[in-house]
Amino acid sequence: MVLITSLPPPENGVVHMQHNTKAHIQERILGEGTLYIAESCVSWRSQTGEGFSLEYPAISLHAVSRDLSTFPQECLYLMLDGKIDEDEHYDEPTTEVRFVPADKGALDAMYNAMTECQTLHPDEQDTDSDAEEEAQYFNDEEGLDHLSEQGQINLQHIENLLQNSGHSDPTSQNTQEPVANGDVQHEDDSMETGQFEDAMDE
Repeated sequence: MVLITSLPPPENGVVHMQHNTKAHIQERILGEGTLYIAESCVSWRSQTGEGFSLEYPAISLHAVSRDLSTFPQECLYLMLDGKIDEDEHYDEPTTEVRFVPADKGALDAMYNAMTECQTLHPDEQDTDSDAEEEAQYFNDEEGLDHLSEQGQINLQHIENLLQNSGHSDPTSQNTQEPVANGDVQHEDDSMETGQFEDAMDE
């Protein structure tokens, strides 16, 4: 669930707070404010006190984007299920949110805080049997052909992000392996390289 609100930001369970952070929703720039990454939600508040809160089940993917060809600034990228504001006039069933801190050195800490908090909110609909069925489905040679048109678009979008991450570049550092919603990331999984530190999806 996405909440547009003027209520105060969370006070309890705040894992990371980042001042001087701009928020972008789709093509709209909301201005500069403070980002709060808490155990219960992700909140952003402008200097006037207005902002929004995102509940973790609504966040299908989060990553650090360093690819300036897709967005002009390094940022913490979030893909949401649904629209933040139902009055927004765009057709996509997902919403892209970007948080751009003035201090780009804070991006890794922001990502790690997101990962830590999102593991506290596993997808309750996922079961072991569902995971096995999904694995079998996508191992089928024709599995991807059965995706809907929008599913193909979303898959291609994620693949493009991963391709732009530079995983094959042995000189890059500080990347995170993809982490499923609710999974715990192990130390051995954090050593590969890339521009785009991916991603958490349900």
